Amino acid sequence: MPRLPANKLSDMGYIWVVADKLFRLGARPPVVRSLCPIGKKTAIRLYQTIYQQSPKQGLLPYDPYWIVRSSVINIHASIFLGLFQDFTRQQNQDGCPAETFIAAYELYCRVVAHNPHPSKLEAGVTQAILLDINRAWQLSGQLRAGEIGLVICGKCQARHVVLTKMPKPFQQCPICEVWADKSGRRRWVTVNARKIT
Repeated sequence: MPRLPANKLSDMGYIWVVADKLFRLGARPPVVRSLCPIGKKTAIRLYQTIYQQSPKQGLLPYDPYWIVRSSVINIHASIFLGLFQDFTRQQNQDGCPAETFIAAYELYCRVVAHNPHPSKLEAGVTQAILLDINRAWQLSGQLRAGEIGLVICGKCQARHVVLTKMPKPFQQCPICEVWADKSGRRRWVTVNARKIT
């Protein structure tokens, strides 16, 4: 998304363009309202205009342990949050937070869509995108709050996401600290004791 001058960031037309982009990426109204200065009714009306139906009701996806459900999920979260952190650091004071979020999420989608060897988990979803934009927004909030963090693996030097309150033995690298069972499913090293010999 092209960066606009600071004096344009408050322009309502620009805000609507950003909100429209978020909705088309699959964001729900609460996510759009958190990233764009628009009201609840405005967000719902814009959603209805785009999709010709009312937005989905209910809670947004939230699972504080989602990133450790599997190593593949952790890799996806690590790709997005790594991009989000890098873009946030490069953003100047006048930048728009929604731009940073959108740029990171769109680049994440492009990266994972070109995986030549998707796992079984990735092969079961469209374009191998395991990270929905609404969950991506939730993860970015957890990163800002310090609930999760990015660390560098001492073995393979990959940057990956961890739960900051988990003990170090459970802050495992999703690339080199996993093993595959007979069915090919990747498992964390900490569950190695369950491996059938």
